[in-house]
Amino acid sequence: MTKSEKERWEQERGRGYNRYLIRSIVRFGLLFAVLMMLWEIGWPVLKHRPAEPVWELAVKFMFYALFFGVWMGVFTWRPRERDYGKPTEDEDAP
Repeated sequence: MTKSEKERWEQERGRGYNRYLIRSIVRFGLLFAVLMMLWEIGWPVLKHRPAEPVWELAVKFMFYALFFGVWMGVFTWRPRERDYGKPTEDEDAP
């Protein structure tokens, strides 16, 4: 991690872990949920089957958005925190 990356991560880190998870849900989870809903609606249409009720699709949408968003948030926070504790590449140079 370079010094500038470390400074950006320090700002992100200062905002807090919970806010990072919420931003991850918005950034990754909603996109994944939209793609999954296109699949959930599109596949039955292609197979000429009836679609699921709207309330089931809404529950699945929320599950996909929350699960994937939090999962991505946790698994992107950890390596950045680990790299933050290491010396920067700029400091290693003599």
